[in-house]
Amino acid sequence: MVKLTLRVMVLLAGIFTHIFFPGLFAQEVLEAERGSEHYVELGCGVCHGVDGEGAMLGPNIATGTLTLVDFIAYVRQPTGTMPSYSATEISNTGLSGIHAYLQPSVPQLIPAGRVEEGAALYSSTGCYACHANEGQGGAQGPRIGPDPVTFARFLWYVRYPSGSMPPYTDTVMSDQDLADIYSFLETRLRPPSVDNIPLLAP
Repeated sequence: MVKLTLRVMVLLAGIFTHIFFPGLFAQEVLEAERGSEHYVELGCGVCHGVDGEGAMLGPNIATGTLTLVDFIAYVRQPTGTMPSYSATEISNTGLSGIHAYLQPSVPQLIPAGRVEEGAALYSSTGCYACHANEGQGGAQGPRIGPDPVTFARFLWYVRYPSGSMPPYTDTVMSDQDLADIYSFLETRLRPPSVDNIPLLAP
């Protein structure tokens, strides 16, 4: 039902474009409408299931948590065993169509984060061991605060990391736990400018 609605919206957009801007973005509208076809053509369902619901080889990608920008960025430079897809294999407009096709009928709500709980979890789960006490990064892990990536990207990476970071499934850390940690990272103070540190100022 949702996919039909999306197709109707794309069709209406195409009609509007044709009336007021004849010929403008015609190819882009056509590609967006073909989101489900692109999904099949690229073989996404083999790993992620027919409707992106997840399968043995790949996670659920129909949660609605990834923004279009994050979705495209991940497809271009994925982690784990997923192959990357260049713009010559599928355009950003084509990926936009797939992203629209995968949107759930009921969007997944992002839980409100709690800073104090996040600080406690950050310490108790050992995040500081690699990312340092304030998320500023260290020898074993990159900086993750302040100004972390979007929550959707943060959530995705914690679930499906690359490199030496272990994955944290929802049975180990819930979405609420990760929202709390994310809020803690968001509130970390930015380091002072080099110009404000006498020993380091030029």
